[in-house]
Amino acid sequence: MSRPPNGFYRAAAAALMLGVALDAGTAAADPWVPASGHGVVKPMIRYFYANEAFSPYGFSTKRLPSGPETKTEYRATGIQGLGDGFSLEYDLRAALVRKSSTRHHHTVSTKAWGLEDQEIGLTYGLRQGRSFADSVTLNIVLPTGPSASNPQLGTGRWAIEPDYQVGIVQGRFSATLAMGPRQFLDGAVTQLRTDARLGFRASHRLTLATSLFFVRSIQNRSSLPPGTQAELYNRLRLGAAAEFAVTKRLRPFVAYEVDVAGQGIHAGERVTLGFAFHF
Repeated sequence: MSRPPNGFYRAAAAALMLGVALDAGTAAADPWVPASGHGVVKPMIRYFYANEAFSPYGFSTKRLPSGPETKTEYRATGIQGLGDGFSLEYDLRAALVRKSSTRHHHTVSTKAWGLEDQEIGLTYGLRQGRSFADSVTLNIVLPTGPSASNPQLGTGRWAIEPDYQVGIVQGRFSATLAMGPRQFLDGAVTQLRTDARLGFRASHRLTLATSLFFVRSIQNRSSLPPGTQAELYNRLRLGAAAEFAVTKRLRPFVAYEVDVAGQGIHAGERVTLGFAFHF
């Protein structure tokens, strides 16, 4: 009897982690629009490591050996209530990326440091109850990351991303879902993106959560402009997180994520440390 590939075990373990979390629930509340002058900011550091890549020939859990890639990312996300049902959302990033490859028994290493692409959005709350909420967001991706760097830090292309977000809270359990297309304005690629979160409030201070992120890219042209390849990938990523409320305003958190399936992209793991400050 043949032994399943390592990717099978990674996918099974991640699915088990998600299944446990389904019994537990989540703690994200993106569909809820804060009142004017209120909101949350989340500075964080994320470390990504990969020495394998998913095959470029089809979406699967199969991993192929690849040169190591690391990314240390400095990120700040936040939501600011504007009043009249509106809020401003932002996702600001900078990173240090290192890559190594071996050719003819010679190792070549490259690195790049600087801004990545930034994202800002305007959200409008539709139904805003204590146990159920939904909202719509129009995001704009700003191509501030250099696409000519090696490794590449940005796509070099503008994009828009309309999202629909929905969330429920039942006692200690909660769940949120955000989904929508990211359309690059050069018309070459459309990404269909889904972000689901489940969580459980284990105590007055401790919240446990899990996440699922899926992106599928659709190539709209038979030939792509130079540099567009960074837009074209498929990925399934699962994660788990814990948040501890030191005070009502200050809530440190830690998260772990793993790529379990994909196509044409590095397959790795990511650890995030940060805190949420509510105001």
